[in-house]
Amino acid sequence: MIAFPNAGVAEAAREGYADAVRDVAALPPVRSLAGGHVCVAGFTGQVGATLVRILTEANIRVTGIARGPRSAVPDGVDAVYADVSDLSGALSLHGFTHVFYAVGITSDYRSRPDEVISSQLVGLERFLERVDPDCRFVFVSSARVYGRHPVDTPLLEESAAIVAPMHLDNLYDSTKRLAESLCLSHAERRGLHVTVIRAGNLYGLGAPQSRTSVSELVREAAATQRVTLTGHPSSLRNYCSAVDSAQGMLLAAANGAPGRPYNVGSDEHLTTQQLGQAIAACFDERIEIVARPAGAPSFQHLSIERARTELGYTPRLRLNDALPAVAAELAGALRDHA
Repeated sequence: MIAFPNAGVAEAAREGYADAVRDVAALPPVRSLAGGHVCVAGFTGQVGATLVRILTEANIRVTGIARGPRSAVPDGVDAVYADVSDLSGALSLHGFTHVFYAVGITSDYRSRPDEVISSQLVGLERFLERVDPDCRFVFVSSARVYGRHPVDTPLLEESAAIVAPMHLDNLYDSTKRLAESLCLSHAERRGLHVTVIRAGNLYGLGAPQSRTSVSELVREAAATQRVTLTGHPSSLRNYCSAVDSAQGMLLAAANGAPGRPYNVGSDEHLTTQQLGQAIAACFDERIEIVARPAGAPSFQHLSIERARTELGYTPRLRLNDALPAVAAELAGALRDHA
């Protein structure tokens, strides 16, 4: 039996999410993109789909690139289906005024290392070398570039990564670090206006097929009435809505400095145990939380002060604002595919 959250609570959360989309779409830097030629690479993923929703809400037409179709293409989007690592003849990047690169594998990266490498390195380099010199380019990186910190101190953009040289996490984390270096290389060597956002742990609506750490736990709760925590229950992570991640991307394109990274997250930091409890609280049925502590806790305490002061970034949503709607969307997708 698939568990569902309270319908009224979920609907209120959906309305709040839609309000946040409209708020971001009304920002002057977003409105200024009208008349531009905007490309969203990865437009069917969690961040890309939300970015497209904001842009089309602002009546800005978008060229969306994805490997293949997943759902109906929104009005205002010209869809191109191509592998970003092999653009031969599929798409000319000439003429784009803005490119948002939100391509990539998330929670299932260990089973798909070839796709991580092809999207974060090969595809990114192909895009960077082909866009026009005056294009505004934003790359979506991750707070995981900082590695696993053993103490709870704020992570600034200059904080050093703590990395085990040989670890399976590096299949994802190290590709993001190298991808950021590619962006910096193009900024310094070619003068390309490329900025980087480092996103916190994402959640959102509009891409029920996407696999993030949050969505995977929500799916498990809906399908099995259980949440199995991975890692240490006391590990701390930053949680950021896809709306706010997209807001950070749009503001970075308008106000960010070339070759500069920005932490784009929230003021909300939860332990893994607290995340499990928040997910369980969304459902009417009792959800069992299963903790399997592994190793020592680690801490991802993300400082977003640079994004606030340099970009004008202000988070719109908290996890509990949106989580009931996320749970309803993912539970509905499970029911439809049962």
